[in-house]
Amino acid sequence: MTGQRPDNFTGRTRISFLVGTPISQVLAPGRMSALMGEAGYDGILVPLEVFPDDLETTVMALRRSPSVESILVTLPHKRPMSCFCGRLSKVAHMLGAVNATRRTDSGEWEGDNFDGEGMARAIENAGTTIGGATIHMVGAGAAGTSIAVSLLSRGAKRLTFNDVSFPSEEALQILLEPLFPGRAERASVEKAAEAQIIVNASHCGLKASDPLPVPLAVLSAGQTVADVITDPLQTPLLKNARSVGCRTVTGGEMLSGQLDLLLAFIRGAPLTGGAA
Repeated sequence: MTGQRPDNFTGRTRISFLVGTPISQVLAPGRMSALMGEAGYDGILVPLEVFPDDLETTVMALRRSPSVESILVTLPHKRPMSCFCGRLSKVAHMLGAVNATRRTDSGEWEGDNFDGEGMARAIENAGTTIGGATIHMVGAGAAGTSIAVSLLSRGAKRLTFNDVSFPSEEALQILLEPLFPGRAERASVEKAAEAQIIVNASHCGLKASDPLPVPLAVLSAGQTVADVITDPLQTPLLKNARSVGCRTVTGGEMLSGQLDLLLAFIRGAPLTGGAA
């Protein structure tokens, strides 16, 4: 699949699903469906709550329907979903995670990942330069891994990161070191005080009872603070950051950075960097 499918209306709406849990906090379905209409693409994105134990059964059932042309993916399914793809983009293969899968003309399913590019675009659209910047990131899961690779690929000087899971930290360190020697390392969250850009790529902020991913004491005026959480858009972290004079980037702005890429993927654009 090297070109985009023709978008003439055939009377059969192309259906895409977004699977994840919790799904209520995700903004993509409404915004993507609107974008499809604006682009003249006869499609719709439907949110679907899927628990981890039900992922394989649900995906296999959806794929049996010829009406389903793509399945987009959010937390916590980005890594396991990559195992259901016969072919991955080079980026998705490297990360071991996808946030978008599609049916090819041959009936095979392939996957790609746009999390990192979405966040990088949002940070730059906010007026912050990534090249040469020092960055601290909270979260070393699938989204954090993708974001780390994109920020370092755009020339970030140094990336420190922390996660509540030591194995996740270790896995990210192992992945990044050969790609960006000496430019990324595990560090405590207090290292964020020295960073020009701070990114929350963790779940912290989904619930009102969640602890802050970054203590208020390490934030200072002039920093850019970004959050992947989309509901609420104005997370406690971002509210605290603005209160001390930081520039902020919401999960909704990250999503905006992804939507055009996701729609192009659904319409048949080439895999990022080609197939692995």
